[in-house]
Amino acid sequence: MPEFPLAHTVGHREYLASATEDAHGNPIATWAPPVTRRVYGWGAPTTSEPKLAGYTREVVEIELLVPPGYSSSHRDRVILDFDEESWTEDAGIPEHEVIGGPEMYDHNPFGWNPGGVVNLRKVSV
Repeated sequence: MPEFPLAHTVGHREYLASATEDAHGNPIATWAPPVTRRVYGWGAPTTSEPKLAGYTREVVEIELLVPPGYSSSHRDRVILDFDEESWTEDAGIPEHEVIGGPEMYDHNPFGWNPGGVVNLRKVSV
């Protein structure tokens, strides 16, 4: 079974549903502190047409290439080129939000699991 090097590090922040509400009765979005995770890499989709994902058909800006067993959920956040020594909540380091769930390729016709893709869009603050 082939193995690929996990050459890059990202920070993965899990979306937390909050019981606290804003003035309009909407839950206040919060995220857990980042957890360091290893991935194959990332890049922009290679198509002249926009890649759309998720229920609301959001435009995918980055495809994160992940190993087998990588889990994430819609609205989690990912920090590319993560360095936990320099990261703080208010450092202004760009984050990307997960769109939908991981696209895993473990049921392919070749008998091995190469991993999958997690679709991301840039978070605008």
